[in-house]
Amino acid sequence: MKKEKNTKLIVILTTLLFLALLYFCANIFHLLEFRNVQAVSSLDSIQVLKVLENENPVNIEEVIKENRNIYMREEMVYEEQDLEYTTQYIDNENLPSGTIHVAQIGMNGIQSVITIKRYNGEELISEQIVASNVKKSSINKVVEIGTGKRKKQL
Repeated sequence: MKKEKNTKLIVILTTLLFLALLYFCANIFHLLEFRNVQAVSSLDSIQVLKVLENENPVNIEEVIKENRNIYMREEMVYEEQDLEYTTQYIDNENLPSGTIHVAQIGMNGIQSVITIKRYNGEELISEQIVASNVKKSSINKVVEIGTGKRKKQL
């Protein structure tokens, strides 16, 4: 019988201790919350009125429009570009040394290009080639350089 009484007493004391701890924690959080409110309410009332009475009101919609890239624009450009030829030099033993002979004349080619250009206002920001087509290939210039022996002149 004594053991049962001790067990009941321990359960009751534990429950009371737990409830006291809960009450203590609730009061602590309430005090912290009260202190925050008290700190906010101690602001100078004149300063709060100044914040509410903004002398230079700003229209947020206008600021958002100005800060967006409304000046950004893209344009697609079609243009034809020249393809430059290259010059190829070949040694030729059949030509006398120091002689230069153009074996083939070079010709530029033509290429059509489609480019997307991005502008911010009038400033070009980027260029991207999206398509190109070679209409006429360039023809390389071929130059022969004489490396043979010189013939004696009479």
